[in-house]
Amino acid sequence: MERDIVEDLQERQLAALEQRLRQALLDDDRDALTALVSPALFMMDGQGGRLLDLPWLGDWLAGGLQVRSLQLCPVETLLCGRLALLSSDVRLAVHRHGRESELTLRLLRVWTCSSGDNGAQLLSMAVLAA
Repeated sequence: MERDIVEDLQERQLAALEQRLRQALLDDDRDALTALVSPALFMMDGQGGRLLDLPWLGDWLAGGLQVRSLQLCPVETLLCGRLALLSSDVRLAVHRHGRESELTLRLLRVWTCSSGDNGAQLLSMAVLAA
């Protein structure tokens, strides 16, 4: 059963959503990820261009990429009514194509209100300059 769309996003709600997203990636839980990510998800590159191909997401969905660890550093949040922008450094370790990699990124996430059970979905992500 779908719930009513919430009026505004709240920091506590966003922290819980980010934790669910993190756990879905760590647990390889594709159903949980699908519920948290908007069907209109888009990514932006470091120069502000839209990425049309997301090979890492396809690899993860196909089981070819495994997130071994994912650590969020302190998050900066800008609440804009039904949208929220979250920015933080993210450290992750992944196993992809038989190789281990560790990455540190500055990641901007855009969450938007939705009528789904979670009340919001991840709409966009962008890698920012550190």
